[in-house]
Amino acid sequence: MKDRQFSVMVVDDEKPMLEWLSILLEEHGYRVSCHSNGEDALKAAARDMPDILVVDVKMPGMSGFEVLSEMQRMSPGLIGIMMTAFSSVDSAVKAMRKGASDYLVKPFEVDQLLIAIEKAVGEKELRKENVELRSRVRAKYSTDGIIGKSRPIVELLEKVRMVAEKDSTVLITGESGSGKELIARAIHGSSPRCDGPFLGVNCGSFSRDLLASELFGHVRGSFTGAHRDKDGLLVAAGGGTFFLDEVSELDRELQVKLLRALQERQVLPVGGTRQVAFDARIIAATNTDLSERVRSGDFRSDLYYRLNVIPLHVPALRERVSDIPFLIEKFLADYAGQSGDEPKSFSEDAVDILCRYRWPGNVRELENLVERLCVMTGGSVIEASDLPDFVVHGEAEEASRETREPLLSGNMSGRNPTLDEIEKAYTLYVLEHQARGQKRLAAKILGINESTLYRRLEKYSEQMEEE
Repeated sequence: MKDRQFSVMVVDDEKPMLEWLSILLEEHGYRVSCHSNGEDALKAAARDMPDILVVDVKMPGMSGFEVLSEMQRMSPGLIGIMMTAFSSVDSAVKAMRKGASDYLVKPFEVDQLLIAIEKAVGEKELRKENVELRSRVRAKYSTDGIIGKSRPIVELLEKVRMVAEKDSTVLITGESGSGKELIARAIHGSSPRCDGPFLGVNCGSFSRDLLASELFGHVRGSFTGAHRDKDGLLVAAGGGTFFLDEVSELDRELQVKLLRALQERQVLPVGGTRQVAFDARIIAATNTDLSERVRSGDFRSDLYYRLNVIPLHVPALRERVSDIPFLIEKFLADYAGQSGDEPKSFSEDAVDILCRYRWPGNVRELENLVERLCVMTGGSVIEASDLPDFVVHGEAEEASRETREPLLSGNMSGRNPTLDEIEKAYTLYVLEHQARGQKRLAAKILGINESTLYRRLEKYSEQMEEE
């Protein structure tokens, strides 16, 4: 008989039934796993999700309906076949509503089961073909929002297309504002998971307890305001992609919990006692050197290696200067479409100046500047004279050099500056020189949340008091 690459999981509390079905299905070329209860089946599925589930309706503990529902939440593409010795129209209708593709009444003939599984196989193959077709179509358009023809961007997009086909974890690095989330979305949109959700969280936006609830979920009554059970984002992203932005902001306790979740593919909700399986691809991003954080003891090495399976680096805008004119055109068109105004343009001299500027805030800073100039400039053409002084005179480059000077001179007693010292110098420079003291604008330029900026400033203030 022709070999089959399909796996079948059988769940039934009757041992003779399990033994019979295991022998029968293996003889017909299927890879079979058997379990006598729903809890064990879910743990096994978290490690190796089957293509087809054959499950009895009535079992001690979890019912077959609960097992099917939980597994389909973990893997929406799973196909279920229900078995029961207590046939009724209502139970058959319920099975179909719960997502079962077929419903067998015990005792059933061998051919009935084989036909039901053959039908499930055909449905599985058809679904796979449809997903692959949609994936190929989306891959053509999913990177449209990433503008550029420079070599660094072309090479990055080629890697995105290669990475998208697999389910491996990706770690995206790059400066604030360089477009890391855009790359994550492009990977998702080009992948077989493109029809699933793309959910994410900024790890610097929440307190530790609130972030734990966002990631892992919580049960009712686990803390004040927890009036009902809530799935965490890892579970909610089932069948899709979960994006961990600013992963370097995780504290040590959450690093341990995240590592355990990634290893076991299960999460323990806050206040809960029962693990919940999840099926989401993980993409993490950081604007810091995580390997340096590992060496300093601020980030767990085992979590770093778990995340850094496939590293991708997004180039800074100053490393892809030839893309700036194309980005300007896009941002002008975007603003015109949003505002309903006639599209504006930049003079050649203005574009030349923008290409010479260093763009410490990268693409996000350029986008914000284009919008500001569209709002503040009266004519249809934005001239060099309309540009801010710090752009025209390269103030950011000069000032950042001045800011770095004490770090690299004798004031540091001949030693190299730490990452924290560089981060502090740049944060304070942006706040004072570019944002003119406006914390919301500074956070936007830096590519961080206001809460993260406030935490940094509070830390700097405490350091000054200690000095």
